[in-house]
Amino acid sequence: MKILNLRYDFDWSIPFREPFAGWLITGVKLTFLIAIVTTALSLIAGTILAIMRTSRFKFLNLPARMYVETVRNIPGLFWLLFFYFVFPQMLPFGLTETLNQYTYYSVVAGILGLTIDNSAYVSDIVRTGILSVPRGHIEAAVSTGLNRFQQIRYIILPMAFRTVLPPLGTRMIHNFKNSSLCMAIAAPELTWATQQVESITFRGLEVTLLATGFYIGLSLTLAVLMIRLERWLNIDVTSITQMRT
Repeated sequence: MKILNLRYDFDWSIPFREPFAGWLITGVKLTFLIAIVTTALSLIAGTILAIMRTSRFKFLNLPARMYVETVRNIPGLFWLLFFYFVFPQMLPFGLTETLNQYTYYSVVAGILGLTIDNSAYVSDIVRTGILSVPRGHIEAAVSTGLNRFQQIRYIILPMAFRTVLPPLGTRMIHNFKNSSLCMAIAAPELTWATQQVESITFRGLEVTLLATGFYIGLSLTLAVLMIRLERWLNIDVTSITQMRT
């Protein structure tokens, strides 16, 4: 009776050969690019949506609520496929051809799709922070003569972000990991590069382990930075309170 030989001989030179090393380096760069841009855009869009959802005016409140409820109930992968395959076809012919010929349009489509998806969840988190601001602080701002924009800028948003920093940080880390979904639209980020190496060499375990270590290491680093930022803000708030007393 023969027993299957399940031994795997690692060849760690594969990730460092060309063109594989170049693909992986480009994948890391694009992963950073996608994560940073989508985090910034979704934070801005999510904050605006949160402000609109807490407005007493229906023409602001209703569209924002509809947007958030729609996006949250649709898988994030759908938005990537939509912007990559459908969106160019909705544009005039000239623009469609331009986008189809653009080498990195898959990256652009990935950024748009992830921003749409992440902004809805960021909106929920920031909205919770806005609603947690004590009414007395807002009344104090009104009594000092601040208009609504100044109240939001100087009082409401700073306090709201301090409150929701932990869940907001977790959401941004989740968004970073979601960058791997761009593989589905052939964006040459790290996961796509890993699959390309495996499809050519039939030895994907080495690059997969390296990619896994990259995602784990960066996610843990971001988590530590968020914890340190949260502690720093708490210390900052405490010191300010002590100075006032």
